[in-house]
Amino acid sequence: MKKSLRLLLVSIIFTMPLLATGCGPRRVYAWGPGEETYYVQWEHDTHRSHVDWDRRSDAEHNQYWKWRRHHHD
Repeated sequence: MKKSLRLLLVSIIFTMPLLATGCGPRRVYAWGPGEETYYVQWEHDTHRSHVDWDRRSDAEHNQYWKWRRHHHD
């Protein structure tokens, strides 16, 4: 019993830094047909200049996908 409790505690200690740094599961979004139209609309709605998607920061990607969840096909 003590050995399994010790193993559980060690496992928790080693996984905590991964969870704290955001290395947990991430949601993956697909850039499907017509997504460019939504992207241009997002730029317009949020008063951004046009920039290629690949040049945008991760923070802006997250902002886009948050906006996109509320603008369905």
